[in-house]
Amino acid sequence: MIEEYKLDEEDEKILNELDNLCGVIQNKEVLKNIIIYTKLRKNNEVNFGNYNIIIRNDSSYNLLNDFLKVCAKIFIKYNIIPNDKICHLDKMMNNRRECPFDKISGIEESIIVVNEGKLKINYADELDNLSKIIERFKDKVFIFEDTNFCEGEADAELGEYATWRMSIEKISLEDKIMYCQRKFDENNLRYKKQDLKDFANVPLWKLKNMTIKLIIDCKSNHIELIDKQILKRNKDNFDKTNKKRTENKTKKIEKSAREELNDLIGLEDVKSQMQKILNYVKLNKERGKMPTLHMCFTGNPGTGKTSIARVIGKLFKEENILNGDGEFVEIHGRDLVAKYVGWTAQKVHETVEKAIGGVLFIDEAYSLVPDRRGSFEDEAIATLIKEMEDHRNEICIILAGYTNEMKNLIKLNPGFESRIQFTINFPDYNEDELLAIFNRLCDQENYMLSNACKEILIENFSFAKNRIDFGNGRYVRNLFEKIKFEQADRIIKNNSKTINNIIRDDVENALKIINMQTKEVQRKIGFSY
Repeated sequence: MIEEYKLDEEDEKILNELDNLCGVIQNKEVLKNIIIYTKLRKNNEVNFGNYNIIIRNDSSYNLLNDFLKVCAKIFIKYNIIPNDKICHLDKMMNNRRECPFDKISGIEESIIVVNEGKLKINYADELDNLSKIIERFKDKVFIFEDTNFCEGEADAELGEYATWRMSIEKISLEDKIMYCQRKFDENNLRYKKQDLKDFANVPLWKLKNMTIKLIIDCKSNHIELIDKQILKRNKDNFDKTNKKRTENKTKKIEKSAREELNDLIGLEDVKSQMQKILNYVKLNKERGKMPTLHMCFTGNPGTGKTSIARVIGKLFKEENILNGDGEFVEIHGRDLVAKYVGWTAQKVHETVEKAIGGVLFIDEAYSLVPDRRGSFEDEAIATLIKEMEDHRNEICIILAGYTNEMKNLIKLNPGFESRIQFTINFPDYNEDELLAIFNRLCDQENYMLSNACKEILIENFSFAKNRIDFGNGRYVRNLFEKIKFEQADRIIKNNSKTINNIIRDDVENALKIINMQTKEVQRKIGFSY
């Protein structure tokens, strides 16, 4: 290869960062090609393509942002984008046609991420708007995240807009071993790779917690060599601790459904509505006129829809509302759509049958809105509506999702509106409720939160509530996990013995990582113009 098109030392250093990320190392060659393509393009050797990428994401972990941060370093170095700021346009609305392109919230960022699955809502209009925005903002990198169960769908639909293809694979055991090695190396701990296989053969979320605990134990006891016995002891102790927590949790769950309902933080209006619904159903059942129980839950993510649905299942069982075992079945809307013609109706029927006598909770039900590609979703909707009618006295089917998207779904087929008896909107949590959720997480894991943290948390929650991607309870849990990592890092570096205390520095360092924006953004965004 001609010298001017070869990668330099800085390029190699950036690419080698992929070695420390799970599920993405296979993209190193693609990034190399992008670098060479950039140099060729600069010298007018090529005149095709763009820097947009379709990324097939098969991982259940949130790895996309970490991967994009590495990609951004390449793009920034070669002056493709000015910074590594990322905007996730995961709510594509079709009701802001008067909004000019340059006023769309988040469009000022350098990298624009589009979840292809969410694009399917109001599909034709959104695809047209997306095309116009890509044409208008040529100085940005558009990332199309493909999470469909059918591989190749996103490429067929969006291929003309993106030159490059990458993937995020499911995390393998080797990836998890590599994660352990990196953490141990960072903390100057010695080990044998072959000893890590059994230790790392657990879910990644569990492995992260085990690894932090192991590093803290080693550092606090001045242990430099991690042998097989230490790994086994750490894993066994972690399992015992979590078993005790599970047992305690099980004991707590043994309280009545009404107690569980009252125990939930916030949601006062929702709780009141649920009590009225229960009274209404009980009275009508006594009169011999059992009403339809199907419901629709609307609201932003992390507002307690799933928690309330589970309590409903338990309430109906305790109050003998339904004649069955009260099984709670939780699925995603796309789980009702099969891969082949003729399979969808049977899949819907089998799912409903499993939940007879209990509650079937369908999260993100709006993903059943059909697009231009076929009728699998139509078949799922038609079958589901028939099942709702056929088993109206035997099951409670709850459809849940974002407010506007759920309105689109309900309007799509009149059968939904006539069969859904109750519609409940879940409001966002306020700052005090978010702090209460955070405190509960601390209590569950035996962390002590210093008083100095509360003010900064309240201030952060007040600001974060205005972000486009705010996730309510999910945001709090994500922040809590980041604070735990910062707290562990501080304890190891300072050789502190108070391993259960969270201080203000831990919170502030975690907030820096989250990279909160400095201005308020509108709650709803879209590609419309």
